[in-house]
Amino acid sequence: MALICTQISEWIEEEVSKPVEEWEERQEKKCKDYPWYDPRGWVCWFVTYFVKVIRWVIVKVGKWVVRTVCKLVGVFWGIITDVAGGLWDVVAGIFTLDWRRILDGLLDILIGIVLGVIRLGRIIFLGDLIAYIIEEINRWRLRDYVRGLLVMKYSGTTLDQIKEAIRLDHGAFGLRMDATAYRTVLDSEAPSPTDATAPNLVVLHETGAINLRALCGFEFDEGFWNRKSYKTLKKEIVVGGGGGGEFDNPISEDELDTYLSSRGQQGPPFIVLPMRDGSLDERVSIAEEKGRELSLMMSFSTDRVLVTQAGHIVHHGFDTNDYDPALVSFLIDKIGRIDKSTSSTGRTGADHQLCHPVVVGIFRYTDTLRGLTATLEPTKCGLSGHNASGATFIDNRPDQIWKYVPIHELGHYFGLCHTDGVNRIMYSNRHNSWWNWWLVPDIYLTGEPSFVFDEAKAAWDYIVAHFPPECLGAEPMAPPVG
Repeated sequence: MALICTQISEWIEEEVSKPVEEWEERQEKKCKDYPWYDPRGWVCWFVTYFVKVIRWVIVKVGKWVVRTVCKLVGVFWGIITDVAGGLWDVVAGIFTLDWRRILDGLLDILIGIVLGVIRLGRIIFLGDLIAYIIEEINRWRLRDYVRGLLVMKYSGTTLDQIKEAIRLDHGAFGLRMDATAYRTVLDSEAPSPTDATAPNLVVLHETGAINLRALCGFEFDEGFWNRKSYKTLKKEIVVGGGGGGEFDNPISEDELDTYLSSRGQQGPPFIVLPMRDGSLDERVSIAEEKGRELSLMMSFSTDRVLVTQAGHIVHHGFDTNDYDPALVSFLIDKIGRIDKSTSSTGRTGADHQLCHPVVVGIFRYTDTLRGLTATLEPTKCGLSGHNASGATFIDNRPDQIWKYVPIHELGHYFGLCHTDGVNRIMYSNRHNSWWNWWLVPDIYLTGEPSFVFDEAKAAWDYIVAHFPPECLGAEPMAPPVG
């Protein structure tokens, strides 16, 4: 709902700030230039002609009204969906004797109501109005800052094309990018490259490379605060429709045990995903919405990628600034990112992929990490440059807290660093303090984690410095003739 509100606001700004051409009829008095006493100068006439007029109309109050109404509707809808989803988990947990699901449902209800009340209060007590005014001021400040960066690096037609593409002078300002959110997927029928007598998942489970029961959500071996909402689906078609939805056709624990004990010879064929559709959709929506706080307009599509290697299922997960070859090889081999070290063409291709960000939902890390990013160029906070770009992340419960992980990793993708304060998207509980001096004011103004103006400037510093001009909207240069 919040993303829809943001897009409506941008659409209004685009509509009212685009130049409108009109033809106006005008009249001009014409007289002959003679001395006052000459009768020939006493006769005048009117000439009618048409002129083209370009008008710009800016409506700011209308944007705020749309925003406020949408946010009010969004708050109420968010409370309803959190409570309804939590109640479903509680009821399902009671019938299946799954106390973890009961607890997850209760947490979803509690957190959803508390956050909903906070967001409703900030709208009623004008926090959203003040935040809107600050955002509008910072948006114009950011325009001027980006204009300065571009003028220092580009000129002529290239500069004009970039300014028009990002709507620097009018309309909804931002860098428009297509992005992709992938989910890795396991297939019970995928053959093993080392054992022809059993499917790949059975072999990996028997050798201890993976715990398939945990990956299917029937065992919890990562601790209380590291619970995930894995999704298992039978491949068979459900009679009467459905075709393998989230609730109508999952594999049962008994069916999984049959599959493992028979070494894949019995039981229905199935697939396993690291998160449910709703979890991925929510994280993608948050990434699109929060990216706009940096004036980055990412439009996500979703896709799946089959993984069979143990290292692509359980990822290396040590959060350091060192070069991570395992992450890079995964992004290149499975996601199709270009290796910039292969040749001069590879470098060009990797650069041009920067304007197509990718995030990949995986099953788990070897550490308690929740996300990891490979940046193509080094960042100011010490992240080393990699041979390919992209990010991986995992699903965690409760969603209201961990839904910001993909956009946090994309913050690193655009050169941002960790910071203190749970009110900030770039906060890391592994590296930073939960407190900063803006925590209480930000709860009143935003009611949720956000980016700040200095981070928007830093992101554009990184973008202008490292993204090729074609990524910013300039037309590709024609190859030399001859």
